[in-house]
Amino acid sequence: MKLKVLEDNNTFIDEYYLGEPGVSYYIEDGVEKILFDTGYSSVILENASKMNIDLNKINKLVISHGHDDHTGGLKYFFEKKRNIELIAHPDCFNYKEDGTGLYIGSPLSKEELSKVCKLNLSKMPIQVSDNIIYLGEIPTVNDFEPRYSIGKSDIDEKRIDDTLKDDSAIVYKSGAICYNRMLS
Repeated sequence: MKLKVLEDNNTFIDEYYLGEPGVSYYIEDGVEKILFDTGYSSVILENASKMNIDLNKINKLVISHGHDDHTGGLKYFFEKKRNIELIAHPDCFNYKEDGTGLYIGSPLSKEELSKVCKLNLSKMPIQVSDNIIYLGEIPTVNDFEPRYSIGKSDIDEKRIDDTLKDDSAIVYKSGAICYNRMLS
């Protein structure tokens, strides 16, 4: 596997990449070239160019959740790239606003995205590549990890508290052996 950070809020000294409050990762696993999130703006395009990464070779796009710091680059990415698989939670592209009413969701709706890519929206895990799995909806199973509202989101035609139920992740399955000890 090969992973490069295309965007985050830090930059390396003397590398001259752009940074902003967003995130995007370029991942290669076998034949798959994956973009995980698209950041806040068009920064991923410039940083990818400086890193000699051809975003036209991306064949899968995975979105962790629907806030604009993870989806803002979608509109710039899809100006040039089309017809790839986009994997995300079904609620990822619903309307989202912060606590003040400011829109903080994806710049592109499900309907707009369905015209430029193959949407694969799932609450269940999806095999992205030989070694990478999209986790789908991650349940809250412990009392000490409650979900807090960070604004509002539209779910089933109702505006409700946004507790990030669409927040997901990807995991890499390596060949390393893990040993678990059962405690009695």
